[in-house]
Amino acid sequence: MALKLNLEKSKSTLKLSLEKSGILTMPRLDMALFMDVSGSFEDEHEEGVTTDLMTRLAPYGLSFDPDRKLDVFTFSNGPGSAHKVGELTESNYEDYVRRHIIGRVPGWNGATDYSHVLELGLKEFGWIPTEARKTGFFGRMLGQKDEAPKTRKRSLFFFVTDGDNQDKDRTARILRESEARKDEVYVLFLGVSNGGGRFEFLETIGDMFGNTGFREIADVRAFVRKSDEEINAFLLDDELVGWLKR
Repeated sequence: MALKLNLEKSKSTLKLSLEKSGILTMPRLDMALFMDVSGSFEDEHEEGVTTDLMTRLAPYGLSFDPDRKLDVFTFSNGPGSAHKVGELTESNYEDYVRRHIIGRVPGWNGATDYSHVLELGLKEFGWIPTEARKTGFFGRMLGQKDEAPKTRKRSLFFFVTDGDNQDKDRTARILRESEARKDEVYVLFLGVSNGGGRFEFLETIGDMFGNTGFREIADVRAFVRKSDEEINAFLLDDELVGWLKR
């Protein structure tokens, strides 16, 4: 049975949790959620558990993002699997995974790489420089203009995975370069370990960089049934709160 949530109540509880942590003004951030679509996560997707998890994270996008949304990305292995699905909003969050992800995204039921989708997200939010597309001669004749560079805004990424990745060196490099550029991005890795899996690499990179964190969700079915206060206490540790206060 799909989780029903009073989003207005959850947003109010998040505001109170932030105030108790010393954050009196609601942060203004671009928000993104990255969802693993590798084969080992298929049961959780099919059963609606990952939709429930996205629902519990939705109040952060609805509160922090000026456009009241979470940009949703999916990934498995290889650059072709890194994909922007769209936006999760107050009007479309119900049954989101079944309607927008299952069997519909590239890389469905693949293996697991982290780096390609992280790179895509950093480009999407303007942190990795890309060449702006220039309008050709005929386009200018028709009044078209050059593509404007993407505006950088502070960004919080929720990165959900249930398994170890195959591209550890490349992932570490992407994050190291982000930190060196002083990107105003915080990546919170959420390791879903229903099968008792370990996340040694995520634990390592969670500690290695100043703009990354890691939480292990040992039982996601129980986690999504927790109270708003419990969810916020789990996510808002001292490091993330310190980053939000900057």
